[in-house]
Amino acid sequence: MNSFSLKEKYAKAEATLRGEGGTGEVTVLIHRTPWLRILLVNNQDDDHSLSIEVEISIPDSNGKSELKSSELIDTLSKHLLYLQQLRDSGFELSVIGTGCIYCASLDIDGTPKDNLFRALIPP
Repeated sequence: MNSFSLKEKYAKAEATLRGEGGTGEVTVLIHRTPWLRILLVNNQDDDHSLSIEVEISIPDSNGKSELKSSELIDTLSKHLLYLQQLRDSGFELSVIGTGCIYCASLDIDGTPKDNLFRALIPP
């Protein structure tokens, strides 16, 4: 994943969301890994405002080969540092539920700059 491909995915998602009519909140998945999802959200009730949301959670093992505890903690630490870097880029951080999903969100006003897409590159 590089910033150029992330920017392309964002542009496609934005075109899809801007073309939709109706009301409510519409979400398009831009990127997914076992640890995170990057979403573009369009609130059609609020003058079609856009926001980027990054959701991080510990992956469900589903009986597959599980990470050792130390690897799990190391990988979680990398993703928490990633969230802190997003905060430094203007994102707001929150915890959803009982602490199982960590979220970073940013309202988009106009076309995002390239440095935003560089900041969004996951660990």
